[in-house]
Amino acid sequence: MHGARGLRTLVAAIALLAIAPAAGVDASTTYGSAAWLAAASPPGYDISWPQCGGPYPVAPAFGIVGVNKGIVFSPNPCLASEVTWAGGTSAALYANTGNPGPALSTHWPTGQTSPQICSATTPDTVACAYDYGYNAAQDSYADAVSAFAALGLSGTPAGSAWWLDVETSNSWRSDVTLNVAALSGAVEYLGGVAHVASLGFYSTSYQWGVITGGSTGFSAYSSWVAGAADAAGAAANCVGGGFTGGGVALAQYHSGGFDADLRCSTATPVLTAVTVDPASASVETGGTQQFAATAYDQNNNPMSPQPSFTWSVSGGGSINGSGVFTATTVGTNYTVTATSGSISGTANVTVTAPAANFSINASPSSQSVRQGNAASYTVTITPTGGFNGSVALSISGLPGGWTATFSPNPTTAASTLKVQTVTGVRGTFTLTITGTSGALQHAVKVTLSVRKQ
Repeated sequence: MHGARGLRTLVAAIALLAIAPAAGVDASTTYGSAAWLAAASPPGYDISWPQCGGPYPVAPAFGIVGVNKGIVFSPNPCLASEVTWAGGTSAALYANTGNPGPALSTHWPTGQTSPQICSATTPDTVACAYDYGYNAAQDSYADAVSAFAALGLSGTPAGSAWWLDVETSNSWRSDVTLNVAALSGAVEYLGGVAHVASLGFYSTSYQWGVITGGSTGFSAYSSWVAGAADAAGAAANCVGGGFTGGGVALAQYHSGGFDADLRCSTATPVLTAVTVDPASASVETGGTQQFAATAYDQNNNPMSPQPSFTWSVSGGGSINGSGVFTATTVGTNYTVTATSGSISGTANVTVTAPAANFSINASPSSQSVRQGNAASYTVTITPTGGFNGSVALSISGLPGGWTATFSPNPTTAASTLKVQTVTGVRGTFTLTITGTSGALQHAVKVTLSVRKQ
C-alpha cells in the first residue's frame, strides 16, 4: 500500500484498544477535539518489509508487523527482527490478502477438497476462492510461527492480534463475491483454526467498496482505517462504524517518515458479537438449564450496559425470556439462540432421558414424644427414570440406648420407621435416614423432640 513505501502492514492489537469515550471528549468528535485527542494519545507504528535494513520507529506505544512481503505467499524477510522491535509476543500482526484467480496464481487450489471443494474442471468458483484465502492465511500464520520459533518466544502467534490487509494494490477479481469468499476463507483459518486473539481488517472505505462491494458480512470485525495525512485526521477517522460496520479500532497516518497508528479511544461501541454461556449443555427431560448471554463490541470488550436479548430454541424444548431452557423431548443438536438486534449467539443442547434413580422422603418431618415412648415416620421411595430396584434403609444420629426399626427393609415403595426412646434422655435430635441401592444413595433428615413424661 502507500506507494513507494510498499504495501502497508495492517495489524492492531485490539486488546490494546479502549472503546469508551475519553473524559471530556464527545463521541461525535469535531475536528478541533480530534486534534486534542491526537495530541493526547501516543501513537503506535506499523512496519513491514520496506523497513528491512533501515531504522525502526523509536519507542512505539505498540508495534504492528507485516508478515508478508507485500503479497500473499511471500514472507517478510526481516519478520523476526521486526517482531522483536514490536515487543515479541506483544507484537500485533497482519497478513496481506488477494484473489488473483486461477489464471494468474501458481498457488490456486485446483482439485483441493478441504475446507471446500475446488473442482479441477471448474476452478474459478466461490469455493476455490474460499480455499485460496484460507491457504494464504495459513501460509502467513506459518511464517509467523517460524519467526516466533526462531526468536525462542514462549508464546505463539495465536496470542497476537491479527488483521487482514485489503487493498486495491493487490490482485482482485471484478466479481466481488469471489473476493468476499477469499476473505471469508482467511477469516475461517485465522479465527476458526488458529484461534487468534483478535481479528480485524485494514483498508479504506473506497478500497473496501471496490474489492468487496461494501460487504457488511464482516461487521463482527473492527476496522483499521488508513488514509489520514496527520494525527488529527486519523482521530477524525476514529468516529463511526468503519468500513466493515464493526467500529473503528485504529486509524493510520504519516508521521516522521513512518506510518503511525492512533488508538481510537473515541470510537463508539458497536455490538459485533454475542456469546452464550454455557456453550453446550446436556439436560435431562423435565430438567432446566440457565443460559446467559454477553454482548461484545468491535474491540472484543463486553458492552456496558449490556443490551436486552431475545431468546429462542430450535429442535426441542422451550426457553423463557430470562434464558431458562426447559427440556421436553429427548434429542441432540438443539440450538439455543440469544439475539440482540441483528447479532446472535448460540449454544448447543442435548436432551437425555433421566437416569434411573430414586428420591427419599420422610413424613412427618418432625415429631414430639415423651421420654420412653416411640415415634413413627413413614419413609417413601419415589423412583425416577425407570428405577425398579429395592432400597436398603438405615438411620444415624440416635442417642445411646435408642433403637430404630424399618418395616419393611429393604423396600421398593414405603416403609414405617419406629424410633424407640429411653427415659433419661431429653432434647431435640436430628436423625438422618439413608436409602441405598447399589451405587445410588440419598438421605433425608427428620427431627425428634423428647420431653419429660
